[in-house]
Amino acid sequence: MSNWTGREIAKKIMDFDNNYYKLGSNFKSTDYGILYYNTDDPTWTDFNHASIINYDKNSDFDAILRDIKDFYTSRNLRPFVYSNFVVGQCEIMKESLIRNGFTIEDNYGGQNYVIHTSECGINAPYSLKIRQINKNEDLSFLYELMEYKEDADDVAEAMTEKSDFKLFVGYLDDGTPVTTANLEYFNGVVLLDYVETVKNYQHKSYASQMIRFLVDYHYKNYKDCLLYLYYDNLDAGRIYKKAGFTKADIEMWAAYIDID
Repeated sequence: MSNWTGREIAKKIMDFDNNYYKLGSNFKSTDYGILYYNTDDPTWTDFNHASIINYDKNSDFDAILRDIKDFYTSRNLRPFVYSNFVVGQCEIMKESLIRNGFTIEDNYGGQNYVIHTSECGINAPYSLKIRQINKNEDLSFLYELMEYKEDADDVAEAMTEKSDFKLFVGYLDDGTPVTTANLEYFNGVVLLDYVETVKNYQHKSYASQMIRFLVDYHYKNYKDCLLYLYYDNLDAGRIYKKAGFTKADIEMWAAYIDID
């Protein structure tokens, strides 16, 4: 279970996210952080933003922000800054952000980040057969199982390109796939993601069974790693709370400048 400080948790999640950003963008490392950019997909902020990682209260944030503005506007991209998840970062930078024309958006993305900290309290008996999907299996079933084609595309691509991406599917006795989720490992961190149940089979404890299964799987295979997830669905949040997840001591915000 978790004994990490808030700053340690923030760094672990930041490192995980930075690995994802690097897979989908170009990037430039600086003394203060990383500048991600992808001019082929200019509106996708995950691949077009700055991460300010190395700083303290005496840092010259005005100079940093001018550099960020120059970098992105020279590429006809919107200057955009993501938080590094450390609580208090925005407060330290706030005056400089405003002075340099940035709009600050608290709780950017509206996601709730939670980490696994206590025993799983889900006791529903298993009525599903849950198994890990092999890399060489036909994944066409994902397009019927998942609500959005884009999510199915992302999962199928991850299965092909990421060695530490593990996909799990829950089946009824007749072989019908009804729920899915994945675990992705990177550098001591495990993300539980893409939890989804077919609409006609929701509210039957299938997602709860999947979460319970994956929490058990995590501690059998990654017991010394941080397990986290994020959500915006309150019903899902209640399941995660019962499964032993608690709010992460991190801060998520963003700041940006709109350009013509």
